[in-house]
Amino acid sequence: MSILTRMIKGCRIKLCLMVFGCSLFASLASVVHAEDEAGAPMPVYIELTPDFIVNYSASGGKLKYIKTKISLRSSSDMAGAIEGNMPLVRDAIVMFLSSRSQEQVSGALAREETRGEAAVAVNEALKNETGLEPVKDVLFASFVTQ
Repeated sequence: MSILTRMIKGCRIKLCLMVFGCSLFASLASVVHAEDEAGAPMPVYIELTPDFIVNYSASGGKLKYIKTKISLRSSSDMAGAIEGNMPLVRDAIVMFLSSRSQEQVSGALAREETRGEAAVAVNEALKNETGLEPVKDVLFASFVTQ
């Protein structure tokens, strides 16, 4: 067998392997894509801008403030309910944060509770307006008290 014949056979084998590999990859990719479409809606994060600056009461009747940057986690099919009612969402957060005490916003555990309760407050406001509870989580990108 000549060298040229061996090279052609080798190229055919490589070509067949490449075609098979590409076909396999394409079929796997379509299965993964189908699972995404058939599965649960993808999560989306809605950043609330501008940042929140809210007064709250401290001991002794002093007013202090919270400055926080908030994002809401929802599903892709529910994001419109949040974005379409943004003034209501912002009002619910302002009213909720301004009702907190110093003990409820100081420390990591207190902030974690505040995060969970803020999601409940926003969902209650949206449920009254739309009948939906689209907020899965409230995320604080920053949280400063003074």
